[in-house]
Amino acid sequence: MTDEQTTTTDTGGKEVDKPVETPMSIVDEAKKVRDEIRAENDRRETILANEQKLRADELLGGTGGGRVEPVIKEETPKEYAERVMAGKI
Repeated sequence: MTDEQTTTTDTGGKEVDKPVETPMSIVDEAKKVRDEIRAENDRRETILANEQKLRADELLGGTGGGRVEPVIKEETPKEYAERVMAGKI
C-alpha cells in the first residue's frame, strides 16, 4: 500500500482525508498467505508437542488406563470371630 491520500466528502458534507488503497499484487498476497500458514504450522507443532507430553504423562501416571477397582480384602474366620467377640457386629 502507498501513503497517498485523497480528499473526499463524507455524508455530512465535510471534507475527509482517506488513504487510497492500492490492490496487492498476487505475489505479495501469496507471500502473506505463506507467512500466515507457516506461523499457524509452528503454532500447531507446539500444541501437538504439548499434547504428546501430556498423553505420555497420563499413561505413565496410571490415569490413562481403564477404571481400577479397589481390592476387597477377604475377612478370615479368625478376624470375623474377633469382631463378633468385640461386639462390633
